[in-house]
Amino acid sequence: MIKVPARFLAVVALACLLASKVEATENGQTSYPMGVNTVLNGILPPPGETQFYNYTLHYDARKFAGPNGESLLPGFQLNAFVDAPRVIHTWGTTLGPFTVSSGVIVPIVHLRADTPGGSGKRNGIGDIILEPWLIGYSNPSRSFFAFLATDIAVPSGSYSANRVANTGRNTYALMPHLSTTWFPTPAVEVSTTTLVEISSPNSATRYHSGAVAALEYLVGYSLNSKFQIGLQGYLLKQFTDDKVNGTPVPGDGFRGKAVAVGPQLRYMWSPAAGIVFKYQREFDVQESAARQQVLG
Repeated sequence: MIKVPARFLAVVALACLLASKVEATENGQTSYPMGVNTVLNGILPPPGETQFYNYTLHYDARKFAGPNGESLLPGFQLNAFVDAPRVIHTWGTTLGPFTVSSGVIVPIVHLRADTPGGSGKRNGIGDIILEPWLIGYSNPSRSFFAFLATDIAVPSGSYSANRVANTGRNTYALMPHLSTTWFPTPAVEVSTTTLVEISSPNSATRYHSGAVAALEYLVGYSLNSKFQIGLQGYLLKQFTDDKVNGTPVPGDGFRGKAVAVGPQLRYMWSPAAGIVFKYQREFDVQESAARQQVLG
């Protein structure tokens, strides 16, 4: 049986991503923080308990890639630092083997952007992600955990169509997803998150980003009670066209895709708190900003 912290789980995730990252969409952005969720994906707090995560991100993009990976914007550069606390609480009421949880993610963004059309800086709250319900499940042996959820990103970040740098996207986004964690043996963890992101049009620009599907994954091995090593990453594919004023963007609809893989190290300094370091290298990238990141 796998022992999971029962009271308050605090995990800080820190990662490095070296990439030609894809997320076609408007300005190469998605609301979901792709590549972050590779830590005990399917596990929620026990009934009546709370779980805390904190993600930190340093982002350095030096290329906005086109359909064939070529640079579309000469002189493009984007630097960002983001701290995103996440809190999840599981309510005391259970439905047989199922639990009900709620959560929220509040990103704080520090951003600088340089483009052929000008430069800009911006600091402030980004688009908050609401997690109104997460339906959790675990089997009797506590070797398999899963939850189904529909997250909602709301346009709380500052935005102006006339600014180069914005902390928000000026869109709503619906992000249904299924997260699982399986322990085939006490030392081996297999975790996944499968999701779809569907965005509303940007009312200021009339740009409507296409829908994106993604799979995040981890295969980890615990050396002992404190250290886990693993292989993790994600697959991403945009499956509908970007549109402007209801008309698909010429060419392939500016659809993006990417594949990422890299190592992960998790250290638990107590049964209820730990830190994660990871590196991801992205391949087969189209239509987005090539970037180097540090996440948490």
